[in-house]
Amino acid sequence: MRKALPLSFVLLFLPSWLAAEVAGRVTTAGGDPVMGARVEIAGTATAAVTAGDGTFRFPEADAAVTVRIHHPRFETLEVEVAPLPATDAAPPAFALTSKHQVFEEITVSASREADAGFQPVSVAVSFIALDDKPTVPSTLVGLLAGVPGVAENGQGGQFQSYSIRGVAGQRVMTLVAGVRIVTERRAGATASFVDPMLLDRAEVVRGPFSSYYGSGALGGLVQVFPREFAKPSFNAGYDSEGDQSFQQLGVGGEDWSLGISHRQADDAETPDGERLFSRFEQWSAALTKKWDLGESTSLELIAIPAIGRDIGKPNADFPGRTTIYPEENHLVTRLILRTGDHWRVDLWAHPNELLTQDEVGDVRALVDNDAFDFGFNAQKELELASGLAARLGLDYFGRRGVQATETTENVVTGERSTATTLDGEQDELGAYASLRRTFGRVTVEGGGRFTWLQQSNVGAESTSKTAVTAFAGVTAPLGGGFELAANAGTGFRFAGLSERFFTGTTGRGEIVANEDLDPERSLSVDVGFRYYASKLYLELFAYRNEVDDYIERIRLPKGALTFVNLTSGTLEGIELSGFYQATDALRVTWAAQRPRGEDDAGASLGDVPAARVEAGVAWQRGAWKAGGRLEHRFAEDRIGPGEQETPEADLLSASVGYRLKSGLALTLTGTNLLDETYLPSADELSVPGQGRSWGLMVGWNW
Repeated sequence: MRKALPLSFVLLFLPSWLAAEVAGRVTTAGGDPVMGARVEIAGTATAAVTAGDGTFRFPEADAAVTVRIHHPRFETLEVEVAPLPATDAAPPAFALTSKHQVFEEITVSASREADAGFQPVSVAVSFIALDDKPTVPSTLVGLLAGVPGVAENGQGGQFQSYSIRGVAGQRVMTLVAGVRIVTERRAGATASFVDPMLLDRAEVVRGPFSSYYGSGALGGLVQVFPREFAKPSFNAGYDSEGDQSFQQLGVGGEDWSLGISHRQADDAETPDGERLFSRFEQWSAALTKKWDLGESTSLELIAIPAIGRDIGKPNADFPGRTTIYPEENHLVTRLILRTGDHWRVDLWAHPNELLTQDEVGDVRALVDNDAFDFGFNAQKELELASGLAARLGLDYFGRRGVQATETTENVVTGERSTATTLDGEQDELGAYASLRRTFGRVTVEGGGRFTWLQQSNVGAESTSKTAVTAFAGVTAPLGGGFELAANAGTGFRFAGLSERFFTGTTGRGEIVANEDLDPERSLSVDVGFRYYASKLYLELFAYRNEVDDYIERIRLPKGALTFVNLTSGTLEGIELSGFYQATDALRVTWAAQRPRGEDDAGASLGDVPAARVEAGVAWQRGAWKAGGRLEHRFAEDRIGPGEQETPEADLLSASVGYRLKSGLALTLTGTNLLDETYLPSADELSVPGQGRSWGLMVGWNW
């Protein structure tokens, strides 16, 4: 497979024989680009397929031509296109009419990003909108539920983390509005500090993505985008389990938006009546502001502040060991400059703080983690020739003031001690390039990244390392509505500052740092088939991911934990998803995943979830709206280190809503309606999820 990569790059650089004389841009009714539409010149055999930015080009220059634009999710459009008056003239836009709203939603990805046209088309990507969920999720994990390849990981609660294709923790990258989120928690970063009511959608890329986003995307990527409120709206709700309540207010105008949310909950209970230490209170907001600077140049500001208080951690050690996070503070800011000649420059910053309190017997440990993360990115998109485009970029990710100060106190004797167990810095610089070439209806793409990393900590020598990653992929129609999507790529992850330098107390007990950790590396192969019909969409992917120098957490003889490059292993599996638009009012969805992971000795790798299948329905007619989702989780006894067997379970959730003419909407929800006892993950400290709950939401839109 490694020998196949150079061949793909040779294909990308083949000379072009088509002149870009007649061109156009295909969009949705909302102006978002439509990729993969077939454009035919009427009365001829000449055809092209739209690129990621929705554009197509033909060599005809003498006169106008009539083209027919076909896409399985949109009505066919026939239009006359005249030659461009100049080679640098902007091509005209042609909007397609969606056969049903769902087809437009699945076509449009995260296209608000300037580089959306360069998102790889050969990888497995899922897009989830808040409005698609049958019940209102209270965490990001709840929003991601049902995405093939994604599963809960860790110990639950508001800080529940997730895995992608059996890869979890720091190996999965999380982005909030394009800003990379890093945490000192060993379970990995999440965007749980942002209320889901403030999110417009989430994007999940399954598989290594290091060539696009750098270290940390070894297993995949989760990115969330803030919701933009064009007019005033208000939502409030209550859930019976844990007496959870939330309130959300949104206001906005043509070039600005502001959303504010508050959510609070007490301890919930398992179906067996056991107490879950899952309490929390959270405030978060999302502000966007745009300025038009003229000549297709714009400036955009995104600011997302969040405050969390008294966040409980439900696990099997409770109440013998009580772990709570008294404070969690974030401020995500990003400034984006876009120009008409396809330049994009953005600056971002993310000061953050997490306070962890761990109490065992008479001893209480309080660990204060602080960090200031910041960075920039500059990239340029180039149209090199007809059917050949490129993206070049340079980015930087820095961390300063990464500190962990631990205060230990004996609550009986009053004895106290304070020590700074981590005081580090990190610099990461990357240069990347991506190319895409179309040959008729076939698209070949590839790219690479060079990354340099330097880390330091007080009392330790500064170290630097480099890594090179690459990917190549192809998409090709097979006829009859079928499409092939295949890719191969390498990934990597440098060990984090906490893994290399933090020695102290965590929610799992004492941890000992290891400065000598090597980077994790992977080689992944992904083959998928997509099927498009007027009302049916199917997607099937099979993958194999070989990972070297896995960084695993192990227990030392005296009981403390540490990190080592323990083994190498292979992750493989299949994923199925799709939907059927039975009528204009009724949509049926389904998804399934079966992952497997083994090390070189044949033992099971950790973080690999059990197989799952699910089915869902969404119905809307007039003022009424209803939805439901049933998921079956198979039992799993193949477990990795630090894990427990998980029993089979059936999880059912549903909702029904009604919108009044005044704009007021009422929604009744139910989760875990079968009151099933289940383990969210195989973590050895995981406890059953919460029992049956009922909720009521009241919403109003101006």
